[in-house]
Amino acid sequence: MLRTGIGAAPTIAAVLLLCPAAWAEGGNFSHHTSCSASGCDVVAQAPGEPPGIISGETPQGGNTTSTPPPCVMPDVEFSGPDGDVLAPAGGAAECERSASTHAQPAFDPRALAEQARARLTLPVPDIGTAPAPGKPRFVNLPSWLWIDAADWEPVSVSAAVSTGAVTVVASPHRVVWATGDGGEVVCPGPGTPFSVAAHRRNGPSECSYTYTSVPPTGPGSPVDLVASWEWTVSWSASDGQSGELADLVTVSSVAVSVAELHSVVTDSR
Repeated sequence: MLRTGIGAAPTIAAVLLLCPAAWAEGGNFSHHTSCSASGCDVVAQAPGEPPGIISGETPQGGNTTSTPPPCVMPDVEFSGPDGDVLAPAGGAAECERSASTHAQPAFDPRALAEQARARLTLPVPDIGTAPAPGKPRFVNLPSWLWIDAADWEPVSVSAAVSTGAVTVVASPHRVVWATGDGGEVVCPGPGTPFSVAAHRRNGPSECSYTYTSVPPTGPGSPVDLVASWEWTVSWSASDGQSGELADLVTVSSVAVSVAELHSVVTDSR
């Protein structure tokens, strides 16, 4: 749009002549001139173009192309190992999108598996020790360590969308015990609960630890016994794909005291 002064007809004509040739051929454009005491407004418009925009240019503050909304997997449904429906997911997974804005999003099983992994509810270690946590363990005597073996089983969750489904399985891997004095015990299984019969039959548990000194704070002082339960995570999809995801860890701790035994020699007659 151009505004000219009264009597500036040559300028108006020049504006019309500068329009692209494709517009001018055969008079293939329209123009409109309106004048007032302050000057004249000239508008040239080609078919299919907004007034004042030359073909191939971008209007100020606008875009020539629009960015489609992010692609998500709608209506994700989660279910536990018993088929019970879990609460809706907190987020949506990004996925590939076809050129058509009305096409269904492509199935992205790994992204869906990551969402399902976040829904896994794993048990924390239910710590057992012998001596019991409320009683002292003694230097140079083995202490048995274990967690509840009933929890030592895979945990799964499934996620489904209209284009497919995935199942994520977390499997118990091992328990790493930090004994509070700088020591560490790695147990490939849950460990064996203490019993007199088991001790007589097999000796110390395969998952046990022997303190060699009392804590720096003195005999009977508590230290933190920490059990870190590691889980491996895998997924499989309805389209035959499968893979591994990052491991998960559940942790619990208990305070135990460490003391030492002293022998006393008395004179006996």
